[in-house]
Amino acid sequence: MDIRIYNAFDTTAELLNVTRAAERLNMTQSALSRQLKSLEDHLGIALFEKTGRNIRLTPEGEALYGRITNVLAADRNLMTYARDLARGDSGLIRIGACSQLMERYFPQFLRRWRAQNPGIEIRLEDGGGPELAQKLLDGKIHLSVSALPSTPHDLLETALLGQLGFLAVGERGLLPEGNAPIELEDLLEKPILTLNGKHASRELFDAACKISGRTAEIILESNSPHTLFAMATCGNGIAVVPSSAQPPLDTLTSRPIALNGEVVRFAICAMWNKRLPLPAYGQRFITQLGAHIDTDQALEDGRLPGARYGRLEAI
Repeated sequence: MDIRIYNAFDTTAELLNVTRAAERLNMTQSALSRQLKSLEDHLGIALFEKTGRNIRLTPEGEALYGRITNVLAADRNLMTYARDLARGDSGLIRIGACSQLMERYFPQFLRRWRAQNPGIEIRLEDGGGPELAQKLLDGKIHLSVSALPSTPHDLLETALLGQLGFLAVGERGLLPEGNAPIELEDLLEKPILTLNGKHASRELFDAACKISGRTAEIILESNSPHTLFAMATCGNGIAVVPSSAQPPLDTLTSRPIALNGEVVRFAICAMWNKRLPLPAYGQRFITQLGAHIDTDQALEDGRLPGARYGRLEAI
């Protein structure tokens, strides 16, 4: 049923005068009468009855009046929501990210972004890079934030957000004094605690080890950097984590990892399914998250004095 017919009934029920209702609706009286008759035929009940020169609602019309008013209100809300969607002011976006990236970059950024975009509902999901890529392909999430995959996928679009490095985290007695980067070759002389293969960064760390010509003695593979830190606290080895992780520096020390004098870097990116284009607010989220990460990256670079940087993808 045309929403304009419901509006014709609502206006006539309010004024209880067909002539005045037709004037407000900017239509002829006969056209309004035809619309009211069409609605009565559609519903199978009489909505109005004559009382001399006037009309009044039938008991059935009275009962339906409130419901049709609700239908019109819902239609107005729907149209407003649609206009907001077109402007990128309302919507839902499901975002997957690995725990380290979420802990490092999302808390302050997300609070600020939500305040600036109150009509956008965001739902977050924790997961590793390969797992999130599959969920993008399955349509279970709209966007992922993770390390850039070493092998691109034809159905996934990417936008670079910044770079990360690797940190060696351990007891002060197991790592050399100072803040200078530690060479991977020297690091691999010690027992290693590392993330498991669910994390895209693990593949990149394995590639760096292969290039160094050394084999890591891995004594623990975990899904959580916090488990690695707990083991490192008691001297069980050196935790190797992306620089987005936040080690407890009151009990441990951390050093950037270098390969042949260059601090190892790898790209992080946003990814989405090419078959499911992101709305304007999704693209806006990516752009602003990238700016936030750039700011944080500049601060991190300032904490690595005298280091030269190399991208792991070029190694």
